[in-house]
Amino acid sequence: MSEKIFEAQANGGHIQKGLSFEKEGNKKNLVIMTGMQEYSRRYEGFAKFLNTLGYNVHVLDAVGQGLNVDKVEDLQKWYVDAFDSNVSAANAKVEELKKTGSEQTVIFGHSMGSFMVTRYMELYPETTDGVIICGSNGPDGMKMSVAYALACMNTNKKNWDKPSPSMTKLAMGGYAKAIKDRKSDLDWLSYNEENVNKYAADEYCGHMNTYGFWHEFLKGMKHLYQGKNWKKISPNEHVLIISGEEDPVGAMGKGPRKLEKALKKLGLKDVTLHMYEKMRHEILNEDKKDIVYKDVEEFLKTL
Repeated sequence: MSEKIFEAQANGGHIQKGLSFEKEGNKKNLVIMTGMQEYSRRYEGFAKFLNTLGYNVHVLDAVGQGLNVDKVEDLQKWYVDAFDSNVSAANAKVEELKKTGSEQTVIFGHSMGSFMVTRYMELYPETTDGVIICGSNGPDGMKMSVAYALACMNTNKKNWDKPSPSMTKLAMGGYAKAIKDRKSDLDWLSYNEENVNKYAADEYCGHMNTYGFWHEFLKGMKHLYQGKNWKKISPNEHVLIISGEEDPVGAMGKGPRKLEKALKKLGLKDVTLHMYEKMRHEILNEDKKDIVYKDVEEFLKTL
Protein backbone atom coordinates (compact mmCIF):
# COMPACT_ATOMS: atom_id res chain seq x y z
CA MET A 1 0.00 0.00 0.00
CA SER A 2 1.22 3.46 -0.86
CA GLU A 3 0.12 6.76 0.63
CA LYS A 4 -0.06 10.20 -0.86
CA ILE A 5 -1.69 13.53 -0.13
CA PHE A 6 -4.28 14.70 -2.65
CA GLU A 7 -6.08 17.97 -3.22
CA ALA A 8 -9.66 18.65 -4.31
CA GLN A 9 -11.09 22.03 -5.26
CA ALA A 10 -14.33 22.88 -3.53
CA ASN A 11 -16.87 25.51 -4.48
CA GLY A 12 -15.55 29.04 -4.12
CA GLY A 13 -12.04 27.98 -5.07
CA HIS A 14 -11.22 26.49 -1.67
CA ILE A 15 -8.67 23.68 -1.76
CA GLN A 16 -9.12 20.71 0.56
CA LYS A 17 -6.59 18.00 1.21
CA GLY A 18 -6.92 14.35 1.98
CA LEU A 19 -4.94 11.14 2.20
CA SER A 20 -5.02 8.39 -0.42
CA PHE A 21 -4.25 4.76 0.37
CA GLU A 22 -3.59 2.94 -2.88
CA LYS A 23 -2.50 -0.48 -4.06
CA GLU A 24 -0.92 -1.05 -7.43
CA GLY A 25 -3.36 -2.57 -9.90
CA ASN A 26 -6.52 -1.50 -8.11
CA LYS A 27 -9.07 0.07 -10.46
CA LYS A 28 -11.97 0.77 -8.11
CA ASN A 29 -12.19 3.76 -5.79
CA LEU A 30 -13.86 4.68 -2.54
CA VAL A 31 -13.99 8.26 -1.21
CA ILE A 32 -14.42 8.75 2.54
CA MET A 33 -15.78 11.83 4.31
CA THR A 34 -14.61 11.87 7.93
CA GLY A 35 -16.40 12.50 11.19
CA MET A 36 -16.29 15.54 13.43
CA GLN A 37 -13.13 16.26 15.45
CA GLU A 38 -11.02 13.61 13.70
CA TYR A 39 -9.05 13.18 10.46
CA SER A 40 -8.01 10.99 7.56
CA ARG A 41 -5.16 9.05 9.19
CA ARG A 42 -7.65 7.26 11.44
CA TYR A 43 -9.01 5.33 8.44
CA GLU A 44 -5.76 3.60 7.56
CA GLY A 45 -6.85 0.17 8.86
CA PHE A 46 -10.16 0.27 7.00
CA ALA A 47 -8.34 1.44 3.87
CA LYS A 48 -5.92 -1.50 4.04
CA PHE A 49 -8.88 -3.87 4.12
CA LEU A 50 -10.52 -2.16 1.14
CA ASN A 51 -7.22 -2.30 -0.74
CA THR A 52 -7.44 -6.10 -0.59
CA LEU A 53 -10.84 -5.88 -2.30
CA GLY A 54 -9.45 -3.92 -5.24
CA TYR A 55 -10.27 -0.41 -4.01
CA ASN A 56 -8.03 2.61 -3.74
CA VAL A 57 -9.23 4.69 -0.80
CA HIS A 58 -9.24 8.49 -0.70
CA VAL A 59 -10.02 10.02 2.69
CA LEU A 60 -10.98 13.69 2.45
CA ASP A 61 -10.19 15.77 5.52
CA ALA A 62 -13.02 18.15 6.35
CA VAL A 63 -12.51 21.90 6.49
CA GLY A 64 -10.60 22.72 9.67
CA GLN A 65 -9.39 19.16 10.22
CA GLY A 66 -6.30 17.05 9.57
CA LEU A 67 -4.28 18.12 6.54
CA ASN A 68 -6.37 21.27 6.13
CA VAL A 69 -4.80 23.02 9.13
CA ASP A 70 -1.20 24.11 9.67
CA LYS A 71 -1.38 23.97 13.46
CA VAL A 72 -3.70 22.50 16.07
CA GLU A 73 -4.85 25.98 17.08
CA ASP A 74 -6.67 26.21 13.74
CA LEU A 75 -8.66 23.02 14.19
CA GLN A 76 -12.45 23.21 13.78
CA LYS A 77 -12.41 26.64 12.17
CA TRP A 78 -14.95 26.88 9.35
CA TYR A 79 -15.68 29.53 6.77
CA VAL A 80 -19.13 30.53 5.50
CA ASP A 81 -20.89 27.74 3.55
CA ALA A 82 -18.22 25.20 4.56
CA PHE A 83 -20.78 22.39 4.89
CA ASP A 84 -21.63 22.33 1.19
CA SER A 85 -18.02 23.19 0.38
CA ASN A 86 -16.96 19.91 1.95
CA VAL A 87 -19.54 18.12 -0.17
CA SER A 88 -18.41 19.83 -3.37
CA ALA A 89 -14.80 18.87 -2.66
CA ALA A 90 -15.84 15.24 -2.36
CA ASN A 91 -17.67 15.50 -5.68
CA ALA A 92 -14.59 17.04 -7.30
CA LYS A 93 -12.55 14.03 -6.17
CA VAL A 94 -15.23 11.60 -7.38
CA GLU A 95 -15.34 13.21 -10.83
CA GLU A 96 -11.55 13.24 -11.06
CA LEU A 97 -11.42 9.52 -10.31
CA LYS A 98 -14.10 8.73 -12.87
CA LYS A 99 -12.11 10.57 -15.55
CA THR A 100 -9.08 8.39 -14.80
CA GLY A 101 -11.07 5.30 -15.72
CA SER A 102 -12.30 4.12 -12.34
CA GLU A 103 -14.25 0.88 -12.77
CA GLN A 104 -16.38 1.74 -9.73
CA THR A 105 -16.60 4.80 -7.50
CA VAL A 106 -18.26 4.64 -4.09
CA ILE A 107 -18.68 7.34 -1.43
CA PHE A 108 -18.60 6.62 2.31
CA GLY A 109 -19.36 9.00 5.18
CA HIS A 110 -18.94 8.50 8.92
CA SER A 111 -20.75 10.59 11.55
CA MET A 112 -20.49 14.23 10.39
CA GLY A 113 -19.35 12.80 7.07
CA SER A 114 -22.49 10.67 6.92
CA PHE A 115 -24.66 13.78 6.92
CA MET A 116 -22.48 15.29 4.22
CA VAL A 117 -22.77 12.13 2.13
CA THR A 118 -26.54 12.33 2.50
CA ARG A 119 -26.31 15.93 1.31
CA TYR A 120 -24.12 14.65 -1.53
CA MET A 121 -27.04 12.55 -2.77
CA GLU A 122 -29.16 15.72 -2.88
CA LEU A 123 -26.61 17.85 -4.72
CA TYR A 124 -24.95 15.25 -6.96
CA PRO A 125 -27.47 12.44 -7.59
CA GLU A 126 -26.34 9.31 -9.42
CA THR A 127 -22.69 10.38 -9.63
CA THR A 128 -21.41 7.37 -7.64
CA ASP A 129 -22.01 3.64 -7.91
CA GLY A 130 -22.86 3.30 -4.24
CA VAL A 131 -23.31 5.24 -0.99
CA ILE A 132 -22.35 4.02 2.49
CA ILE A 133 -23.74 5.92 5.49
CA CYS A 134 -22.01 5.09 8.78
CA GLY A 135 -22.82 6.26 12.32
CA SER A 136 -25.63 8.55 11.24
CA ASN A 137 -29.06 9.68 12.41
CA GLY A 138 -32.45 10.23 10.82
CA PRO A 139 -34.24 13.37 9.60
CA ASP A 140 -35.19 15.86 12.32
CA GLY A 141 -35.64 19.17 10.55
CA MET A 142 -37.41 20.96 13.39
CA LYS A 143 -34.66 20.17 15.89
CA MET A 144 -31.99 21.34 13.46
CA SER A 145 -33.87 24.57 12.73
CA VAL A 146 -34.07 25.40 16.43
CA ALA A 147 -30.40 24.57 16.94
CA TYR A 148 -29.39 26.73 13.97
CA ALA A 149 -31.45 29.65 15.29
CA LEU A 150 -29.62 29.33 18.61
CA ALA A 151 -26.26 29.26 16.82
CA CYS A 152 -27.20 32.43 14.93
CA MET A 153 -28.02 34.21 18.18
CA ASN A 154 -24.72 33.22 19.78
CA THR A 155 -22.34 33.73 16.86
CA ASN A 156 -20.79 36.96 15.60
CA LYS A 157 -17.70 38.15 13.74
CA LYS A 158 -15.70 38.57 16.95
CA ASN A 159 -16.19 35.03 18.25
CA TRP A 160 -16.49 33.21 14.90
CA ASP A 161 -13.14 31.40 15.19
CA LYS A 162 -13.21 30.98 18.97
CA PRO A 163 -14.07 27.67 20.67
CA SER A 164 -17.68 27.42 21.77
CA PRO A 165 -18.04 25.45 25.02
CA SER A 166 -21.77 26.18 25.27
CA MET A 167 -22.73 25.04 21.76
CA THR A 168 -20.42 22.02 21.92
CA LYS A 169 -21.91 20.93 25.23
CA LEU A 170 -25.44 21.45 23.97
CA ALA A 171 -24.81 19.45 20.80
CA MET A 172 -22.57 16.67 22.13
CA GLY A 173 -22.86 16.62 25.92
CA GLY A 174 -25.65 14.08 25.84
CA TYR A 175 -23.48 11.48 24.12
CA ALA A 176 -21.36 10.86 27.19
CA LYS A 177 -24.36 10.80 29.51
CA ALA A 178 -25.97 8.13 27.35
CA ILE A 179 -23.28 5.63 28.40
CA LYS A 180 -23.84 4.14 31.85
CA ASP A 181 -20.85 3.21 34.02
CA ARG A 182 -18.51 5.04 31.66
CA LYS A 183 -14.84 5.39 32.53
CA SER A 184 -14.47 8.60 30.52
CA ASP A 185 -16.68 11.04 28.64
CA LEU A 186 -15.32 9.61 25.39
CA ASP A 187 -16.61 6.10 25.99
CA TRP A 188 -19.56 6.81 23.68
CA LEU A 189 -17.12 6.42 20.79
CA SER A 190 -16.69 2.67 21.29
CA TYR A 191 -16.35 -0.24 23.69
CA ASN A 192 -12.77 -0.61 22.48
CA GLU A 193 -10.77 1.09 25.24
CA GLU A 194 -7.60 1.18 23.12
CA ASN A 195 -9.47 3.13 20.44
CA VAL A 196 -10.84 5.58 23.02
CA ASN A 197 -7.39 6.08 24.56
CA LYS A 198 -5.77 6.67 21.16
CA TYR A 199 -8.42 9.25 20.31
CA ALA A 200 -7.92 11.02 23.64
CA ALA A 201 -4.13 11.13 23.17
CA ASP A 202 -4.27 12.47 19.60
CA GLU A 203 -3.97 16.26 19.50
CA TYR A 204 -5.83 16.32 16.18
CA CYS A 205 -8.88 14.62 17.71
CA GLY A 206 -11.50 15.97 20.07
CA HIS A 207 -10.62 19.62 19.59
CA MET A 208 -13.54 21.84 20.58
CA ASN A 209 -15.64 23.24 17.75
CA THR A 210 -15.78 26.98 17.14
CA TYR A 211 -18.82 29.24 17.05
CA GLY A 212 -18.38 29.55 13.29
CA PHE A 213 -18.26 25.79 12.93
CA TRP A 214 -21.57 25.32 14.71
CA HIS A 215 -23.16 28.16 12.76
CA GLU A 216 -22.26 26.55 9.43
CA PHE A 217 -22.68 22.91 10.40
CA LEU A 218 -26.16 23.49 11.78
CA LYS A 219 -27.06 25.60 8.75
CA GLY A 220 -26.13 22.65 6.60
CA MET A 221 -28.11 20.25 8.77
CA LYS A 222 -31.15 22.52 8.63
CA HIS A 223 -31.12 22.46 4.83
CA LEU A 224 -30.34 18.76 4.57
CA TYR A 225 -33.79 17.35 5.14
CA GLN A 226 -35.89 20.14 3.63
CA GLY A 227 -38.55 18.79 1.29
CA LYS A 228 -37.30 20.42 -1.89
CA ASN A 229 -33.74 19.23 -1.21
CA TRP A 230 -34.70 15.80 0.08
CA LYS A 231 -36.73 15.05 -3.03
CA LYS A 232 -33.66 15.59 -5.22
CA ILE A 233 -32.26 12.24 -4.05
CA SER A 234 -32.51 9.78 -6.92
CA PRO A 235 -34.50 6.57 -6.41
CA ASN A 236 -31.71 4.81 -8.31
CA GLU A 237 -29.12 5.26 -5.56
CA HIS A 238 -27.67 2.13 -3.94
CA VAL A 239 -27.37 2.79 -0.20
CA LEU A 240 -25.90 0.89 2.73
CA ILE A 241 -26.58 2.20 6.26
CA ILE A 242 -24.44 0.81 9.10
CA SER A 243 -24.57 1.78 12.75
CA GLY A 244 -24.11 0.56 16.30
CA GLU A 245 -27.21 -0.26 18.34
CA GLU A 246 -25.69 1.67 21.25
CA ASP A 247 -24.57 4.73 19.30
CA PRO A 248 -25.91 7.90 20.96
CA VAL A 249 -25.42 9.86 17.73
CA GLY A 250 -28.06 7.60 16.21
CA ALA A 251 -30.35 7.82 19.26
CA MET A 252 -29.43 4.25 20.24
CA GLY A 253 -30.56 2.74 16.95
CA LYS A 254 -33.66 4.83 16.31
CA GLY A 255 -31.98 7.31 13.93
CA PRO A 256 -30.59 4.90 11.31
CA ARG A 257 -33.91 3.06 11.18
CA LYS A 258 -35.68 6.37 10.67
CA LEU A 259 -33.25 7.23 7.88
CA GLU A 260 -33.82 3.87 6.18
CA LYS A 261 -37.57 4.41 6.29
CA ALA A 262 -37.28 7.98 4.95
CA LEU A 263 -35.11 6.91 1.99
CA LYS A 264 -37.44 4.06 1.08
CA LYS A 265 -40.36 6.46 1.25
CA LEU A 266 -38.58 8.54 -1.41
CA GLY A 267 -38.72 5.52 -3.70
CA LEU A 268 -35.23 4.08 -3.23
CA LYS A 269 -35.47 0.33 -3.74
CA ASP A 270 -31.90 -0.58 -2.84
CA VAL A 271 -31.45 0.48 0.79
CA THR A 272 -29.77 -1.97 3.18
CA LEU A 273 -29.53 -1.43 6.93
CA HIS A 274 -27.18 -3.27 9.30
CA MET A 275 -27.34 -2.57 13.03
CA TYR A 276 -24.68 -4.01 15.33
CA GLU A 277 -25.29 -5.14 18.90
CA LYS A 278 -22.79 -4.10 21.57
CA MET A 279 -21.31 -1.45 19.29
CA ARG A 280 -21.31 2.30 19.77
CA HIS A 281 -20.35 5.14 17.42
CA GLU A 282 -17.05 4.13 15.79
CA ILE A 283 -18.05 0.73 14.49
CA LEU A 284 -14.99 0.64 12.20
CA ASN A 285 -12.82 0.59 15.33
CA GLU A 286 -14.83 -1.71 17.59
CA ASP A 287 -13.49 -5.05 18.84
CA LYS A 288 -15.70 -6.94 16.39
CA LYS A 289 -15.17 -4.59 13.46
CA ASP A 290 -14.56 -7.58 11.17
CA ILE A 291 -18.34 -8.10 11.09
CA VAL A 292 -18.79 -4.55 9.80
CA TYR A 293 -16.00 -4.95 7.28
CA LYS A 294 -17.64 -8.10 5.94
CA ASP A 295 -21.01 -6.37 5.48
CA VAL A 296 -19.30 -3.54 3.60
CA GLU A 297 -17.59 -6.12 1.38
CA GLU A 298 -20.90 -7.85 0.63
CA PHE A 299 -22.53 -4.53 -0.29
CA LEU A 300 -19.69 -3.61 -2.63
CA LYS A 301 -20.08 -6.96 -4.38
CA THR A 302 -23.65 -6.06 -5.32
CA LEU A 303 -22.73 -2.86 -7.15
